[in-house]
Amino acid sequence: MLRGQEEGMKKTNGIKILFLLLLAVCLTGCESEYGRKIDEIKTASEKKAEEIQTYTPENVTAPYVQDGAAYYFKAQGQYLSVYNGSEFEDIYIKGVNLGLGKPGYFPGETAVTKEEYARWFQQIGEMNANAVRVYTVQPPAFYEAFYEYNQTADEPLYLFHGTWYDETRLTETGDAFDEGMQKYLYQDMENIVDLIHGNCTIEQHPGKASGIYQYDISPYVIGWILGIESDATFVSVTNENNPEITSYEGTYLCAEDLEPFEVFWTQTGDYILSYEMDKYGMQRPLSYSNWPTADVLEHPSETMEEEYRIDLNVENIEPTDAFLSGLFASYHIYPYYPNFLYTEKAYSDYRDEDGSVNTYKAYLKDMIEVHDMPVVVAEFGIPASRGVTHANIYTGFDQGNKTEDEQGEMLVAMMQDIYDTGYAGGLVFTWQDEWFKRTWNTEGYTNPDRRAYWYDVMTCEQHFGLLDFIPGENGATVILDGKADEWNEDDFFLKTKDASLSVKYDCAYLYLMIQKENAHYDTEKLWIPFDITPNSGSMSYEELRFNKPVDFVLVLDGKENSELLVQSYYDRYQYEYDKYDKSITTTSEMQRPDNTLFHSIYFLLERELVLQDRAEVIPLQRFEAGKLVFGTNDYDVKEYDSLADFYYDGDILEVRIPWLMLSFRDPSRKEIEGDFWRNGGFSGTTVEGIGIGLSTKETGTVKLREYQWEDWDYYPYTERLRKGYYDLQKQFAGLP
Repeated sequence: MLRGQEEGMKKTNGIKILFLLLLAVCLTGCESEYGRKIDEIKTASEKKAEEIQTYTPENVTAPYVQDGAAYYFKAQGQYLSVYNGSEFEDIYIKGVNLGLGKPGYFPGETAVTKEEYARWFQQIGEMNANAVRVYTVQPPAFYEAFYEYNQTADEPLYLFHGTWYDETRLTETGDAFDEGMQKYLYQDMENIVDLIHGNCTIEQHPGKASGIYQYDISPYVIGWILGIESDATFVSVTNENNPEITSYEGTYLCAEDLEPFEVFWTQTGDYILSYEMDKYGMQRPLSYSNWPTADVLEHPSETMEEEYRIDLNVENIEPTDAFLSGLFASYHIYPYYPNFLYTEKAYSDYRDEDGSVNTYKAYLKDMIEVHDMPVVVAEFGIPASRGVTHANIYTGFDQGNKTEDEQGEMLVAMMQDIYDTGYAGGLVFTWQDEWFKRTWNTEGYTNPDRRAYWYDVMTCEQHFGLLDFIPGENGATVILDGKADEWNEDDFFLKTKDASLSVKYDCAYLYLMIQKENAHYDTEKLWIPFDITPNSGSMSYEELRFNKPVDFVLVLDGKENSELLVQSYYDRYQYEYDKYDKSITTTSEMQRPDNTLFHSIYFLLERELVLQDRAEVIPLQRFEAGKLVFGTNDYDVKEYDSLADFYYDGDILEVRIPWLMLSFRDPSRKEIEGDFWRNGGFSGTTVEGIGIGLSTKETGTVKLREYQWEDWDYYPYTERLRKGYYDLQKQFAGLP
């Protein structure tokens, strides 16, 4: 039913009024000190919500009603199940997580439009998925598009809805029982319950979704997944500050002799269940965000005991007889982190059916064995980024530096492992790329206030999506194919005696094209120097001389030996990690701004690991980021390689260099890395442009010319489904 069709406009379904009457007679249970009756908690916005015209879905099976409670979904046995009008039928969850970000906007701006949501839901449905998960309140456009999709779809999409915490209070107090934290969370839960019933107005608040919510999607909300991944500090501070809170007796959930944080879990779960029952006579399955760092398993090899000393288990919470929809467990499980997913000897020794090491499946088997309720893997994923953050040294299922082909193959393999080990389903992280995201080994190198405005291929968190956003209104700015199709006269930059250099850019890369008659790029070497910062630089590299100080030299030396080198004074890895990396030593010469030493470019992945359960040391892991990959980024050919850096054919050589590799903190404002040796840390400074040169000979003086470009606050892009989408589409079709 579409918005504006008068015959489809209805007030809240009369059956809800019947539920409320039944509640008065049938519901029993003690009210906790944290519980509040509905008349006491109505806010001005909720009173406005009473006047909202609610759109209710048509052709929906009536919910199952028992003891005054209506419910469409139930957690029972191994799976979640859906009421089909006569019985509850088990389903296997196959879905995606959906964030609030899109290029050019931070998530708090809630900029995704109804048209975009509608298109995405259509694509998600065509992928043969049956579920979507969101983490917090979405803009009204999300619920309207979700509602409309389900009115016409052959098979509905179900929704897992989450709640969020007040991040300011969380940072300040780290205590889940902080009054400000609880006030925010309880209001958030009330809003979420009201809005899924199409009965909510949320006032404007910076960084939050707001508006009038009038689309009843409650028949499609399969469960709550409350909160966020809780780290050791948050849990420990909560437990230490509230040692007396060990029990809770609620209407639907109870806690007896538990740690305070699990009591907090119990109270919040009971609150959202009570609020929905009190107001709408309805309930649904419930879980909490959790992750392996807080699992109840023993991990004797783990090297970071402090980080993994907490245990959180939804099985410790006792449902009362009044809670009919049931609890389920929910975990975010990735194959490369925490370290124990591959350092545990039992996991690294595990072989799957084809004889391959499969640490991921080994952990999944361990985890499912400690649960007697349905378990959903609420996040799993592999990023198709050039950069990498964590590596699984046994399986290659790494957090980044994977081609789109590899990403798709690994997602399918993980989903199969999830299915084969008896889980209730899996939700891929994530639907769309999110440019605003950060990663621990690059976040210090970028401007946090500008991340959403450019496409940082070196930050893996930005590239988990099945939906990619390609810079440019008509697809890729440059296809690395040895052809000059995307280049024009305006891109011409300089000419030497025997070659020419053209330059262009977008919000992801700096692009270079070399044209040289009778070129033999397999055997000939070329050098492209870059002057990025005015604070330092070398006047020479080996036998080459420059007319201005140079910070990077791109050495093009055939398909296997091409790389980008950095002058040692401007080497962030050397500055930050020489205390961990035993292979490097910072000398006084390296700390001279004008030294002539150039280094390979590395990113740290993991420090040396001294395993606690055996006499074994895993050496420091690092990624050689400056090493260039030969290949084409042409989507339409079989040889397509999403990680390709350069390609040549005949007289033309094309190369693309990620902005972060040239030490740009924000290319949209020409902000580069400052002088970290002098400043005592990483910080930005702006430039008018950068110097670029070209040499086809090993000796002589290279003249650099300044290249400039326009600033931007928004860069146009094109949506494109990655290969993993189609791989999962095929797999999902075959899963029961």
